[in-house]
Amino acid sequence: MFDKYIHYLLEKAEYTKDESGYIFAQVPWYQGFYSQGEDIEKARENLIDAIEGIIFLKLQNKDRKIIEEMKSFIYQDELEYA
Repeated sequence: MFDKYIHYLLEKAEYTKDESGYIFAQVPWYQGFYSQGEDIEKARENLIDAIEGIIFLKLQNKDRKIIEEMKSFIYQDELEYA
């Protein structure tokens, strides 16, 4: 389920090129879910690392927002397959 949640976040990610030519990747509604890379593939790969790291820390700290978001996603995902 964790992988599906990350995939969901990646589908919502936005990519822009900055003035130096690097690609900036972010999930707009989450603070800290951002990265950059020389191209879209590297920016996406770095974004996955950032998302995984932050979610891990938030879960360790029992952050209610991420827990509720994940519960909501899991419930919604189960409805789609019913």
